[in-house]
Amino acid sequence: VAPVRAPVQRGSLQVVAADAKSLPKRTDSAVKRASLAQERRMYNKSRKSAISTRIKKVIKAAEGMMTASISSEADLAPLEKLIGEAYTSIDKAVSKGILHKNNAARKKARCARYKKKVILKANMWQPPADHPDYPKWARLHAKSA
Repeated sequence: VAPVRAPVQRGSLQVVAADAKSLPKRTDSAVKRASLAQERRMYNKSRKSAISTRIKKVIKAAEGMMTASISSEADLAPLEKLIGEAYTSIDKAVSKGILHKNNAARKKARCARYKKKVILKANMWQPPADHPDYPKWARLHAKSA
């Protein structure tokens, strides 16, 4: 058993290290694999961060449109462009194995829900009375009336 040094406090993380002399030497392949894993982790992290940023932009634009008065499909063009960019980055992440397809579907559905809210709020589409979205539409227009 390797002798253990005193614990080192780093933020909320407590690191306990064994003496390097008593540990077996890491092989070159293990060092290379660890290095590659670190590179891939950083690459995947940046992709995920970019996706989150795009989704946040969609949400912010949608909330801005809900407070503003939107009257035509042309007013939705900026939102649709942002949603298209978000969908593209999500789909690329799935094809590269960064996101699971169900996770991607959930993120895309979230963007679509915000677009639907904007459309319902702007009264650009009125669902029929037997449609599942009718109660949501009625609530939105009861508040504004």
